[in-house]
Amino acid sequence: MKVSEQKYTMKKAKLKLNEHDKKAIEEISNRFNLSRISSEIILNRNLRSPEEIEEYLNPDFKYFEDPENYKDLKKGCSRIINAVNKNENIVVYGDYDVDGVTSISQFVILLKRAGAKIDYYVPERESEGYGISSDFIHKLREGSIKADLIITVDCGIAEIEKINQINELNKDVIILDHHQCQEVLPSAYAIINPKQKDCPSKNKHLCAAGLSFKFLMYLNRFFKVEDVEDVLLELACLGTIADIVDLIGDNRIIAKNGLKKINNTKLIGLKKLIEVSGITDKEIESYHIGFILAPRINAAGRMDNAKKAVELLLTRSEAEAEALASELENLNFFRKQAEGAIFDEAVEKIEADFLYKKNVIVVHGEDWHEGVLGIVASRITERYEKPSVVISVKAGTGKGSARSMEYLDIFEAFKSVDKYLEKYGGHKLAAGLTISEKNVNILAYELNKYIDDANIESRGKEIEVDASVDVKDVNFELYNEICSLEPFGAGNPKPVLAIKDVDLKSIRKVGKTGSHISFVLAKNGSEVPVIGFGKIGILEKVLTRPTAYAVTLSLNEFNGKKTIQLILKDVEERDEFDFKIDEEKMKVLNSIIDKTKSKIIKTDIFMLVEKLNRIYNTKITADEIICMLKKAEYIQYALKDDMLYIKKVF
Repeated sequence: MKVSEQKYTMKKAKLKLNEHDKKAIEEISNRFNLSRISSEIILNRNLRSPEEIEEYLNPDFKYFEDPENYKDLKKGCSRIINAVNKNENIVVYGDYDVDGVTSISQFVILLKRAGAKIDYYVPERESEGYGISSDFIHKLREGSIKADLIITVDCGIAEIEKINQINELNKDVIILDHHQCQEVLPSAYAIINPKQKDCPSKNKHLCAAGLSFKFLMYLNRFFKVEDVEDVLLELACLGTIADIVDLIGDNRIIAKNGLKKINNTKLIGLKKLIEVSGITDKEIESYHIGFILAPRINAAGRMDNAKKAVELLLTRSEAEAEALASELENLNFFRKQAEGAIFDEAVEKIEADFLYKKNVIVVHGEDWHEGVLGIVASRITERYEKPSVVISVKAGTGKGSARSMEYLDIFEAFKSVDKYLEKYGGHKLAAGLTISEKNVNILAYELNKYIDDANIESRGKEIEVDASVDVKDVNFELYNEICSLEPFGAGNPKPVLAIKDVDLKSIRKVGKTGSHISFVLAKNGSEVPVIGFGKIGILEKVLTRPTAYAVTLSLNEFNGKKTIQLILKDVEERDEFDFKIDEEKMKVLNSIIDKTKSKIIKTDIFMLVEKLNRIYNTKITADEIICMLKKAEYIQYALKDDMLYIKKVF
């Protein structure tokens, strides 16, 4: 059964708009020829000096940090040069997500063209798991994998025991990782990780793909392979945007310049993936990578083997690229099916057992596909605005993924209950765990008790807003100016604007399933269309005259015509609801209520509006109906999605 998208915890959202010094706004506006709105956006990115702003607006490679600043980078490069010169076997071992796949691909492309004996290894998600697997060590030991030098990308920094085992086999390991370092580091030949305490690099937020790019650019000073840097930059860009690292400093330089290359890609596999994704005619932006291309690349590792994604990025055969791109498209379809089925089953359990009333939602199911648990947890956390843990149980063992909210460090919460866990890891907002099935219920109880005892509670939903705008400000000039601040993502989010004190017009539900809402905001003769994707669940909030709308700008193309529209993010409700009832319209509404023979009226709100206006020749609107019902003392009502329930109280 497909479940409704109605949320059960409707916290009031509050807009947070930072106040900036008018002089600072004017200085940026005049110096860089920007509007007041864009100047405020820049200040909200904590950019103050002209040099910082210039680098942000023009992220050129002249600002790229010297790779020599990274501890062990030169040492690692020397070892690889030696391996190539001695014709040693090199194996690149990487994670099964986009960051790992693009890092592996970069190393293979450059080193193969440099004449190295190079191979790669990607573990199976379900049978081997994250990190250096025991299967890999076994294959090294028995000789089925031949390697003199192993390079780990996007993993390895926590593998003290596994690195020791490899060392015992007289093989060298270079670790190239960006994850948090523990107090004790593995005994690798070289470790390139900006998060090491004694690494002088100022760019601490590079993902493995970005780190690989810097490493290989330095290495290529010695190999001097021609016409390779653009391809490596494309791959680094893919990994950087997909891994949701902060798009500041070197990350921004990689993303901004990499997107230019991707729009004229030299990778036949990426070109075919763009084609099967249906975005050939689009200007590829960070959105297309994060929400369209990355899920398809990740689908290989989630549903099958990530090796197929590496093969796609490495192939130079058009026929093979077409076949692999189609395969990834199919795997992504199956991924969405598995994710949807598990999400629906999880929501049914959550609502049947009233788990949404808990501090943390812990839900488990039998044999849920492990590859999509993280996505399901993210959707549950977004839906209920609560931290969630989603666990798949197989043969008495549960494996799960957790997603959290800003107010709860889920990794610290797991530390408090680690006696019930067999294994866990992660960070503040996301974590993974392994647990015995018999401990799942006690885990749920203890996590909720931990929050109660620590007096941790949600402080309500706060929406960061970059600037306040009028309807008349929304035009192509502002849209183009904001687009110049791309790429957007973590660390440089798409600007959120607040529109206050406006009139709501022409609201309706749209989409195949009616899950979106469309309306117009108007003020002083100016109008702008708004679309709320998947926002039918906050229809009531929209209809009760909110104080402000939080929106982003978007370009709408229909029948060859381009217009600017707003994308609804949320609304800020009034602290005190004040509405003056129109008595004539109230009589019309009462007439419908009085005529019904049922104790409760159930109707589609939009169909009710149409019916009232047709029968009574009036001009009543959906927001007027909800506002009148909200104000009337003798009527009870509920609006769930677009379905209105009315009951008269006598």
